[in-house]
Amino acid sequence: MAMLNPTVTRAEIVERMTHDEFMEFAPEDRKAELIEGVMIVASPAFEPHEDLFGFLFAVLRSFTSQLKLGRVLGSRYAVYISETETYEPDILFVAADRAHLITEKKLTGAPDLVIEILSAGTARFDRGVKRENYDRAGVRELWLIDPYGPAGTQFYQRREGRLVEIAPVDGIINSVAIPGFKLNIAWLWPKEGGELPSPIAVLKELGVI
Repeated sequence: MAMLNPTVTRAEIVERMTHDEFMEFAPEDRKAELIEGVMIVASPAFEPHEDLFGFLFAVLRSFTSQLKLGRVLGSRYAVYISETETYEPDILFVAADRAHLITEKKLTGAPDLVIEILSAGTARFDRGVKRENYDRAGVRELWLIDPYGPAGTQFYQRREGRLVEIAPVDGIINSVAIPGFKLNIAWLWPKEGGELPSPIAVLKELGVI
């Protein structure tokens, strides 16, 4: 059974596992993903990652719940891509008309929106093989967010059948997966010494409370 820390090189892989084996043996207390048949166990998250996760999860879950748009899940919920690929995105959204894909243990189709908060150990997977497989699976929108700043952050939306990188317009990403949701990228990186905005303040700004 292959189970690696993200820092282990591909040359050291000696065996692979199936999706069912991954679901059986993945640790309950750590984020783990099946990438090219290998279980990758993530290192513990740093504080900036957790702060950003908590903020985005609260805002997106409240927004979509208030407007009855669908379900927001994360970060230990599995997404089945193929027999060799099972991911646990930091945050995912599934539209209400596709809620039948949500089962107790995993999502059996592509999320509408995937958010990956990047870390040094896993960014190469998020930007590489995972992005490619999210594209093939039919994900409508992908945010790869660097918790330390905009330079390493990428936004993708599905256009003409594939995920295409887009740039914010006047500092705003208009979501194609969540109708009416406008991400102000200034929310993500407070000025030095500042804090992330209150989710309640953001929801008021978005006009849902």
